[in-house]
Amino acid sequence: MVGLMTVLLLLAGCIEEEPAPVEEERSLPVATSFPAWQGVSHDNTSHTSEAFTNRSYLAYFSAPWCTHCETTLDAYDLTVPAEQVVVFSRDGREEYANMSEWHNTTEQNLNRTVNRPFILHPDLAMEVEAKSIPHAVFVNPQGYAFHVEIGKETNQSYIQSVWELTETAVFNETTGWNHRVESSD
Repeated sequence: MVGLMTVLLLLAGCIEEEPAPVEEERSLPVATSFPAWQGVSHDNTSHTSEAFTNRSYLAYFSAPWCTHCETTLDAYDLTVPAEQVVVFSRDGREEYANMSEWHNTTEQNLNRTVNRPFILHPDLAMEVEAKSIPHAVFVNPQGYAFHVEIGKETNQSYIQSVWELTETAVFNETTGWNHRVESSD
């Protein structure tokens, strides 16, 4: 009887088929589309995201009261082509709603002309989750947020390299981005 039990125990593992290996689901790469927007700038000119169809641009979020953000805006302004930067205010409070005043103050503080549209757009800021400022979104020609930079950034060489990558960034739904941004640290 003991011999029979031993044989049955040894064969017990051979009675069932080995389960088929479970294939791991491969997650597809994801890119976030930058939301469509429209607004009126400090000089009463209408602007829309449609103007950037098939073109990269920088969406820079800040607020008129953020004086420490000016050095970052200055660095972006000196690096990214003028027609490819839009400055958005994320603060919709009435005392900060005057975009002409903010634009003029920025030019005075930087002691030079800043040839960028300043647009009040707290809804867009909320939609892209620009909670901390400065908040810069590099949008590629496909309309995807290629890179987000939050906080003070004054390294113009780094900004230039990110900008160059943004202009040639392509997202493929199967393979992902064709290149990545290295940290500025």
